[in-house]
Amino acid sequence: MSQTLDHKETPHADTLRRVLGLRPVRTVVFDGENFLDPCPTCGHRAPAGAPPELPPGEPVTEVPLDHAAIRQAHRTVAMLVEVLDQRRPAKQLTDLVALRVLRYLRAVPVEASGLRGGARLLSFHPSQPHEGAVEVAGSIRLRGRRRAMAASFTLVDLDRWLCSTIRIL
Repeated sequence: MSQTLDHKETPHADTLRRVLGLRPVRTVVFDGENFLDPCPTCGHRAPAGAPPELPPGEPVTEVPLDHAAIRQAHRTVAMLVEVLDQRRPAKQLTDLVALRVLRYLRAVPVEASGLRGGARLLSFHPSQPHEGAVEVAGSIRLRGRRRAMAASFTLVDLDRWLCSTIRIL
């Protein structure tokens, strides 16, 4: 018999293993740093202490969206989809995106038949985690299927936004 947190007796979890002739399972508790042996009385970890106090200062407020940055991100993502669809040459985006973004777009498989009109931007959901970044989640139609898309933009000059990453899932 083992005991639960309120120390009432309950059937032991290893009873079936013992009857079958198997070794009992050793249970441990992981607290995020170390493996701890369970309480010998009840088998559970000791109750956690009170959570740490919040740091002093004002709570973080939401950053107001920079509408010019959002417009630029939308235009850039739309142009990236056009590059995927082979309606726009990738050279036109060299000032708007990082080189690794262009390499990634070249590696994405496009319509096998080579027909244009296969890639379309279906949804666009921007967020601005802080003043120097814009993150976009959305979906595109690619090769006849809806795919998730994520992109991030960073502020490189006073008013120039650069697409630093894009992923199509």
